[in-house]
Amino acid sequence: MNKEKKQEFTIRITNANRSQLVVILYDMILTYLEDAKNYLKEDKADLFCDEVKKAQECVRELISALDMQYEISSELARLYLYVSRTMTRSLMKADGHLLNGAEIVMKGLRESFVEVAKQDDSPVLMENTQEIYAGLTYGKDSLNENLSDQGTSRGFFA
Repeated sequence: MNKEKKQEFTIRITNANRSQLVVILYDMILTYLEDAKNYLKEDKADLFCDEVKKAQECVRELISALDMQYEISSELARLYLYVSRTMTRSLMKADGHLLNGAEIVMKGLRESFVEVAKQDDSPVLMENTQEIYAGLTYGKDSLNENLSDQGTSRGFFA
């Protein structure tokens, strides 16, 4: 995952509620899997492994966040375990095609959680986060990107 994508995810996380965080995790998994397949095409097996392992960490986070009181949680756990096993097989065989099944499952679940997130009007989970204003300005011969911190406190309230 490149630096810009990490910054994008960071900003999204700081402004997300619970259901939006799940969607973000799905997006991160799909990004890691796509990057892994690209690294394998470039014969960079070590980077392929790193990206798949990062995707597996995100899946483990999804599993640990499940509330097993609900019947749907056990179904989701089965799907997540399938995805994790598929990623492990892909690592063992260094085969990017095995990741296609995991991607299909994650894309389907992502679509469902996007709909859930649209209906979730709960507040943002992270409070007292930095507000970032971004924009473009015209220079003499270029287009410049500006990011501005408007002087807000980033610390915790005691």
